[in-house]
This record gives sequence, structure tokens and C-alpha cells, in this order.
Amino acid sequence: MAREEPTEYGFDALRTRRCECGAADCTAIIEMSWAEQDEVDHGAPELWILAPGHEPQGAQSWRVVRESERFVVFEVEEAS
Repeated sequence: MAREEPTEYGFDALRTRRCECGAADCTAIIEMSWAEQDEVDHGAPELWILAPGHEPQGAQSWRVVRESERFVVFEVEEAS
């Protein structure tokens, strides 16, 4: 019989991560699961994870790819 792993230790457990908005004074912390983080980190290099209400700094253009109550994923074209 397989043992179930407690949620706080599993792939769906929430962990903290810093907002990637790029604002010098940003101290926002985002909670996301390993599964959510893995999906974004391995999706494409132009995907940034931001706290809700934040906008990418130093970007030429961006669009929201995914939104939750804990974080927003932007596809960002960085300014040259």
C-alpha cells in the first residue's frame, strides 16, 4: 500500500518565492507550489512570476499568461 505524502511536503505544497517585477523597492513574496513553479520555469525564459497588482519593470511589452489569487505569470519582451 502506497503512503500518501503530507501536502506540506509534496509537489503541491506551497513554497515562497520573490516577486520578479524588477522594482528596486519590491519586497513581495509569492506562494506557489513546486508544480506551478516548474510549469513556469520550464515554459519559456520570457515568463516572469509577479505578485498580483505588480507590473514588469524594464519591459518593452508584456501580456498576462496566467493569473491566480496568489501570483500572475507574464510573458515579457524586455526593452533593448
